[in-house]
Amino acid sequence: MQVKIILNRIEKHPSFVYEAVGLVDGPRLRLEVKVRTRANARAKCSGCGRPAPGDDTLAERRFEFVPLWGIAVFMLYAMRRVVCPHCGVKVEPVPWATGKHRLTRSAAWFLARWARRLS
Repeated sequence: MQVKIILNRIEKHPSFVYEAVGLVDGPRLRLEVKVRTRANARAKCSGCGRPAPGDDTLAERRFEFVPLWGIAVFMLYAMRRVVCPHCGVKVEPVPWATGKHRLTRSAAWFLARWARRLS
């Protein structure tokens, strides 16, 4: 089974696609999952939540995900800026993270469960 199939079953995001998965060697072995938007998905404003036209794309950000088989997993995504007629220029919200956090919601819940078990 491929990692993309596993991610699509457990962490499905309607407007986003897991594009490529790569195993990166280094001081610490890690899986990097590139995420992109679907072709027909419109960006939303992070202020009001309404669809808005895109402006440009920011640099790629790395979000830490739940480790699989003891291997660190990172989601890579280049966030889009939108021009909202009500709020101005904003960065789109992503469903797997909150604000400027680099930890995904799933990873935060995973760590919270472990902290509860260890206490």
